[in-house]
Order: sequence, then C-alpha cells, then structure tokens
Amino acid sequence: MKHLEVSKVFQTVSSGDRQFAARKVRSIHFNGLLDPLIGFDHFELTTDVFGPHPHAGMSAVSYLFEDSGHYQNLDSSGTDIVITPGSLMWTWAGRGIVHTEFPVPEGSRVHGMQVFLNTAASRKQLPPQALFIDSRDMPVSSLNGARVKVVTGHTDLVSNPTETPDHLTFLDITIEPGQAFRHDLPTGWTATIYIVSGKAIFANNNKSWIMTTGQALAAGRSDRLETLLLTAVSDVRIILLSGKALGEPIFSAGAMAMGSEEELGKAISDFEEGRMGFIRIEGTVRTIVLAT
Repeated sequence: MKHLEVSKVFQTVSSGDRQFAARKVRSIHFNGLLDPLIGFDHFELTTDVFGPHPHAGMSAVSYLFEDSGHYQNLDSSGTDIVITPGSLMWTWAGRGIVHTEFPVPEGSRVHGMQVFLNTAASRKQLPPQALFIDSRDMPVSSLNGARVKVVTGHTDLVSNPTETPDHLTFLDITIEPGQAFRHDLPTGWTATIYIVSGKAIFANNNKSWIMTTGQALAAGRSDRLETLLLTAVSDVRIILLSGKALGEPIFSAGAMAMGSEEELGKAISDFEEGRMGFIRIEGTVRTIVLAT
C-alpha cells in the first residue's frame, strides 16, 4: 500500500514592481508531486509586460480574483475576449499558439492566478483551443463556514459542468476561523494547496501542516482515495488545484513544453517561421494574424 506523499511547505516570495509582481510556484520544488501542473503565478500587473509570446504542449489558465481589473486576451487562433473579474480563460496550446494578455484600460490593476498545466504527450500535436468560463457559470457551495467556488472540476458537493480541454479541479475556497473543508482526492491524482491569505491547517489521516499566506504544498502518489482536510486558524482564502499525474518527461523552452527534443525543435521553428500565426502591434493597435 502506498500512502499519500506530501511535499515540504514552500514559501513563495513576492518579487517585482508596480508593473508586474508575482509569487511564483514551480514543479522543481515539489519532487514531482505538482504533476500535471508545471507551476503557477499569483500575480498583479498594470501593463502589457510580456507582449505576444508562444505556447505549445501545455495550457495557460488565467483566473482573476474579484478585486481585479479587466484583462484582454488575444491569440493566434482568433480569440479576442475580455476576462472579467472572477472569470477564467483557458488557453490550451496544443501544437502551438501565440498569445498575449494585457489590462484594459492600460494602467488598471489586474490581480489573479495563472496556472501552467502540462498536456499528455499523445495530445500535444492537436490544434489549439481557447475556453472562457464566466464567473456566473461557476457554482458555489456554502456549508458550515466554508464557501467553495468551483472554477473547474468538482468537489464532493457540487460540480462545474463545463467541459475543459484537460481535467483539472480548480477550487477557490474561503473558510471562517475554526471551520473546515474536506476534499476527496482520487487515486492517481495530485493536489496542490496555495494560501492566498490567512492561516490554515492542512491534514490527512497521518499528519498535519500549518500554512500561512503565500505558502504552497503538494500531495499525491497514494494508491487509494484520500480525504484532505483544511481547517481555518484565521479567515483564510485557499486555492486548491488537482489533476491526474501524467508521469511524462517534459522538454521545455520558455512556455513551450513538448514530449521530445524533436517536438520542441519543431515548435520553436513553427513560431520563428510564423506558422503559429502572430499578433501584430502598431502603436496601440493589436491585430491577430491567424495560424497557417
């Protein structure tokens, strides 16, 4: 029998400036327990920091908190949409896409999470997809001092029916002091816990961990269903991200994550030679040029 493995608690550090600041979590710190996540950023920005850039073989999932400004999303598959506060934009890159996001109007503060999710090697050469999920389409469950917004996926009490390109449970949880939330982790899945603000105790059947603002841990590799318990010490806001581990190697460059060196080389050349399409910027005007 394989018991649940739990990583060390990782303390993020906010770095950057008024234009862009983030607390960053990457898989290198979690001994493989973040899989299928590559990582995520808890960010704030006020300008178009990154400009148009390529993705391949993975997803960039942007979720805005309620106190955020609006965030414009453009990509070379033709997507042109404003991400509203509390909503999510899922850019599934497949074999390759050029993508950019920026605040509207320029200078407004955008506050959210961007999650980088690996795609199974067998699907990395499929065409890209883009999915917007409005906050109004995210069910909310409130019980005994715990409020859970099901951004994607499901909890024991409620499911979000939206079909996503890959299976990901994404929960935005707030808990009152002394109250708790339970989540059942399926066999073969991992769970990543991130404390947005406040203090909580994370526990399974064997051990507990105290976690505070900006800290993250990951758990997985159990051969049975596991019940995870989150108990609030103070008012706390928690992001829980969970998916089925892929256990596959990643060959990466920037925001491209492919299944082999050959695939990565192809993705790089596709971007450099314009086959992914691109986004032309002339002054303040951005024009989508579709992939060929």
